[in-house]
This record gives sequence, C-alpha cells and structure tokens, in this order.
Amino acid sequence: MKSILSVTMALFLFFSAYSLKAQNSDAPQHKVVIQLVNGDSLSQRGLMKNLKNLTAGWPDLQIEVVCHGPGISLLHTKKSLFLDEVQQFKTKGVDFVACENTMKSKHIDRKMITEDARTVPMGLKEVILKQEAGWSYIKAGVVKN
Repeated sequence: MKSILSVTMALFLFFSAYSLKAQNSDAPQHKVVIQLVNGDSLSQRGLMKNLKNLTAGWPDLQIEVVCHGPGISLLHTKKSLFLDEVQQFKTKGVDFVACENTMKSKHIDRKMITEDARTVPMGLKEVILKQEAGWSYIKAGVVKN
C-alpha cells in the first residue's frame, strides 16, 4: 500500500511540475516593432533614447527597428549620426532592418547600409507582418508643430 501511495505521489509531483513548466513556457514573449520614417536627427536621437531605456529596463524584450523612407538615413554609413549606437544596440539583440524599396528609390546600394542591419523587400510589409504576428507597434519620431 505504501509503494502505491509513493508512486501515486511521485506521479502527481511529476505532472504538477510538468504542468507548471508548460504554463511558464506559454507565457507571452514580449516583442515590439518600431517604425522609423523620419530622417531628422531629433527623431533618431529620441529613438536611441527609447532603445537605451527599453534594453536597460526590459532586457528580454525582443525589438526590431524598421527603417524606411527618410528613416533609412539612420542605417546609411555616410549619413547616420548614430552608427555607433546602432552597433551597440545590435550587440544587445536589437534587430535593425532597412527597406529595399526605399533603397532602390533613393539609389542606395547595400554596401551603403551598415552591416549591423539586414534588409527586407518592403518596410511596410515587415511592420504589418510583425503586427499580425502579435508584436506591439511603436512609431518613432517627434511631432512637429
């Protein structure tokens, strides 16, 4: 009788632990896609400040920054004021993305985009796909009056 009780108790503990682990692994992984369409340094500086706060205060947050339109200048090796910051945030897991449509329209060769960024065919599509996959959305930039 004692052995049946011991086996039953062991199975109960095993399945309880397994259930708890499954619940924790189903916990939502927080992800945010940030859209940058502004080429001005004030907007880009604001983005850098936001990334600093997010990576410091929420280290397991998954972040992707999609740059298109004038925002592509953040990733342009000859125009960006923030290449060092982009590189630092890349080492912290921030994913930077350049829009190939913007690159084509602005005659920007891939070699002109920092190696710390990857490219996607369409920046807007990337933002939409991330939102459809449950990512939170933030539009970077400053409001001009």
